Amino acid sequence: MMNVQIGKDYTVQIGHKTEMGKLNDVLAIGNEYRKKKGLREIEMREWLVKETTWEFILEVEREFGTKFQTLDSRVCFSDYKNSSGQIDFSKLLKQFSVIKSQRGGKPENRGYWANLYIMLDLASHLSPTLKLEMYKVFIDQKILFWRDLGGDNFKEFNSLVDTLPDRKEKENSGIYIHIALQIRKKLEILKSRGYNEKEHHSLIQETRAEWLKSLSFAINIGLIKSYEELKNAIEKI
Repeated sequence: MMNVQIGKDYTVQIGHKTEMGKLNDVLAIGNEYRKKKGLREIEMREWLVKETTWEFILEVEREFGTKFQTLDSRVCFSDYKNSSGQIDFSKLLKQFSVIKSQRGGKPENRGYWANLYIMLDLASHLSPTLKLEMYKVFIDQKILFWRDLGGDNFKEFNSLVDTLPDRKEKENSGIYIHIALQIRKKLEILKSRGYNEKEHHSLIQETRAEWLKSLSFAINIGLIKSYEELKNAIEKI
């Protein structure tokens, strides 16, 4: 789970693998921006009772979900409307995998969670400022992409550490941890070019992925032949 910084003062929880984030975080930030502009706060239900909201959620379910049913969307939604013609979202939620409500468990895990695209839709409904900031972080900076790529590169890199002559057929889990910490310390000295200045800043994630790719290449072609040479290479990055 990542706590991604939005703007200068706020964070949103989102799983970097599932791309499911906490809608309540988005709602809270959006309402802060609304209050600063003298606008009234919006409740989550106001957005969830709209049929247009669920039309979009249905499209996200088609693309990324696991519960899509081949029913005509109008028939589906008409089955979940109350007497005032609004969506009874508490029942409709159960039909989708890309949005969910969690009531139990740890307090920080309670609330509404949804796919990234649905988070962006809520941000658009709340505040144009929030919409832009979230697009900058998740779309332009590709923060989730670099997080995943860096993780994949670490797996490949660790397998190459096992091929170093002085590390073959040895227990190297401690080595993996030490190298990860060494790289993390190097990354912390980088100058930020915007928000998310620490672990989840896209610049940090992108740089980490590029460093691991270069180090892996050096091991593959024999430029780095020992653990000591590897440590020295990281220090010189």
